[in-house]
Amino acid sequence: WLYTPENASEQMPLVVYLHGGSGKGSDLSLLLQADSLPKFLQNGQLAPAAYVLMPQLPANCTGWSDKAALLQALIDFVVQQYALDADRVSLTGHSMGGTGTWAIAQGYPERFSAAAPLSGSIAGTPEALRRLKDLPIWAVVGAKDTIVPPESSRRFIDALSCTNPDCRCTVLPDADHFAVPAVYLNEKLDLLGWLTAQKR
Repeated sequence: WLYTPENASEQMPLVVYLHGGSGKGSDLSLLLQADSLPKFLQNGQLAPAAYVLMPQLPANCTGWSDKAALLQALIDFVVQQYALDADRVSLTGHSMGGTGTWAIAQGYPERFSAAAPLSGSIAGTPEALRRLKDLPIWAVVGAKDTIVPPESSRRFIDALSCTNPDCRCTVLPDADHFAVPAVYLNEKLDLLGWLTAQKR
């Protein structure tokens, strides 16, 4: 899916959204069933001044790293096709997509202007810390998440903050794994606004 904003024009930012495990397959409607960004956009609950690219991972893939190079090619195509701002391409996703956001950002840190992994998992390796030291990152986790340990993101952000002043982790105290994407609708936090404001 590609969300096109009202009054679309050239040099607008692009947000790339990576879905969770329930979205895998060849039926794009699966992306709209989870209470997350694609559904919020379709329902008109959000109307960002940005394009939002929402690709689908084939069912035989274990995670987004399987299609990392193809994802970059798709982003290049969309940026060129719609004359978007290549310096304002951000990355976000939930669950498997949150883990994918961490992984893809690590693989291509120079490519993105910001990353917002939701309920994702990351190993705090020295290589990961080195590769993400210059990328603005906002991780969001639920304190009651029993599927992906919230400590994964919290520990990594704590370590990364020693070299990266523009990283943070928001812990939603009452949220379990599936409640975390509601953060996209939180006007006070304005996660999408933060993503689209960052420039490479």
